[in-house]
Amino acid sequence: MSDEAARVAGIGLLDLVLARADDVPATAVFYRDVLGATVQSMSPAWAQVRLANVDIGIHERGAGADAWEPGFRVADIAAFRAHLLASGVAITQDFHEIPGGVKLGFRDPAGNPIAVYQYGVRVADLSA
Repeated sequence: MSDEAARVAGIGLLDLVLARADDVPATAVFYRDVLGATVQSMSPAWAQVRLANVDIGIHERGAGADAWEPGFRVADIAAFRAHLLASGVAITQDFHEIPGGVKLGFRDPAGNPIAVYQYGVRVADLSA
């Protein structure tokens, strides 16, 4: 990646690894009881656990949902979206509200899902 691309991309901290599950509470209990994770929140459709200094979000599996998705923080998700589009990258999930911020999804050339998050904004604050 060129220095300019790195500056524009602005990828920051690995914020969350998203896992999909048919039974979210049972999966969260596995991470807690078998792997020693700390459960941070749990509901029937979403749980968040902390394991080895990484947050794992366990989301109810939807039709066609991938198993794993790393999510990175960015400072300006609208600029990051523009950078992806200028680079020829297709957006697989446009701006989407999450607790405390906005998510954007895309795939690498091998088809692996990747997400970026910006906290402190709402979809209504962004111009697509």
